[in-house]
Parts: sequence; C-alpha cells; structure tokens
Amino acid sequence: MSFWRFFKVSLVLLLGCILLGYFAWQSLESNQAKIAMVIGAAIAYGNALLGFAIISWGFKRSQTKLFLAVFGGIIFRFLLIFAFLFILIGALKASIFTLLASLMLVYFLFLGLEIYQFHKYSDLQRK
Repeated sequence: MSFWRFFKVSLVLLLGCILLGYFAWQSLESNQAKIAMVIGAAIAYGNALLGFAIISWGFKRSQTKLFLAVFGGIIFRFLLIFAFLFILIGALKASIFTLLASLMLVYFLFLGLEIYQFHKYSDLQRK
C-alpha cells in the first residue's frame, strides 16, 4: 500500500471517528474535555502515520530489519505516546478520562488498519 493510499484510507477512518465523536462531543460540557478528546484522537492518528512510515521502511529491507522496524517502532511509539500523556496530564491538567478514552478508541481502529496493511504485504510476498 502506498503512502497516499494509506493516507486516504486513514482519513476516511478518521472521518468516521469524527462522526462518532460528534455524539460524544455533544454530551461533554467542559471545553477542556472537548480539547482532550481532539488531542487524544490526534495523537492516535499521528501514531498511525508514524507506524505506517516505519513499517513501509521495513518492507523494503530484509526480514530481520522488518521485524526490528516493527517491534522497535512499537516500543518507540509507545514511549512517544506515554511522553505526550505525561505532559498533557501532568503539566497541562488535561481531562484524563476523555483523553484516554478517545486515544484508546482511535488507536485501536488505526491498529486494525496497520494489521491489515501488514497482512496485505505478507500476501504480496507469498505470490
């Protein structure tokens, strides 16, 4: 999958998340919670784009480098997410529940897209 195809598919998925999030947005009363919801989704989307870039780089390399990119990328991205969460919750006092709920929901949707991408690549390698 090329970057632009992944970008288009991920934007459609993000649009679906925004439409679902609209209903949650209406129930939130505080502006701080609304901002936390958007930031959580943005972190998850950035994580997905970074994950795609790392996996795409690994696809063009040997199998050892591919697995190093995948597993090293997972660790790097988790550390990056935790750093963002530490800053947002600790220093900026963001709404914890809303931030984590939106981050986890959008993260798992994009994780499914990453798994699909990896599956498609492995199918291409078998042919």
